[in-house]
Amino acid sequence: MTMKRIGVSQEWLSAQKREARTAAAAAVADRESVQVHAAAAETRLQAALAYLDAFYATETLKLTTLMEHHAHEELEASKARVSSASGSGQEVLALTSARGMAEDESDDVRQQQAEAAVALQRWVGIRADELATPGLPSLPRQDAYVARHPQVAAARLDVDVAKRAVTVAESERTPNWTWQVSYGQRTGYSDMVSFGVSIPLQVAPAQRQDRETASKLALVDKAEADLAEASRMATAEYLALMSDVERLGQRVDRYQVSVVIPAGQRVQLATAGYASNQVSLLTLFEARHAEVDARRKLLSLQRDLAKAQAKLAFKPLSEGVEQ
Repeated sequence: MTMKRIGVSQEWLSAQKREARTAAAAAVADRESVQVHAAAAETRLQAALAYLDAFYATETLKLTTLMEHHAHEELEASKARVSSASGSGQEVLALTSARGMAEDESDDVRQQQAEAAVALQRWVGIRADELATPGLPSLPRQDAYVARHPQVAAARLDVDVAKRAVTVAESERTPNWTWQVSYGQRTGYSDMVSFGVSIPLQVAPAQRQDRETASKLALVDKAEADLAEASRMATAEYLALMSDVERLGQRVDRYQVSVVIPAGQRVQLATAGYASNQVSLLTLFEARHAEVDARRKLLSLQRDLAKAQAKLAFKPLSEGVEQ
């Protein structure tokens, strides 16, 4: 029976199995696609936060530079007053120290601005010399934020992948048929053509196929529990951020009215008093310094408010991606 043999063998899958496997593969592809969009959303968020840091660092530098300029002017005026015997050496020393502190403060803020500019360039790819006042899109509602949260969207697709895997496992209870056809050349005998069909028989399905299906169903339960946890996490995150936005908005308004405006009025009164020789130059400097500090604190609050709003606006995936 020595012979040369050539043949073709093909396993035949039912339409149900093909559909189940195709749907499972599509679900995995959708899950990976969401991971790509989640990475894009995270990049967008980090770029927005870096922009806010760079913008408010620049605005803070403007204030410290202004304070440095005021300290220099007032020190020169104090020296002139000493020369005319209308000032005191103590005032000159105090303003000299104040100018040194203002210069050091400007250098510190300038360093922070440089670091913020580098961080922004890391996300956008170019160095921005001029930054416009940031404008944020409207904030999402709670249901929209939770539905498009990256972890919720990924967990939802994990559930879909797990359910598709169950369908594939259930379809495996039906065995695949295999057919084959071959042609053989035999030495000393006639050539032979053979055709066969293989139909596997399931042996002990309760110990094999049923257990496989049960394990896939357990993974579905786990994926659904993960989805519920991700939804609770996203809801808590939204409520915390909205609380920050509301609280910081109130603080900004209150600080503007109760601190910044009175500080500006104090500078006006001190300037008028100094012009009429009723207050000292040191008093004027202290008033200006207090106003700059108040405006810097206001910028800090505005930055924190803008960053909280940015997290609400840019954390979710783009519209339609979660589907």
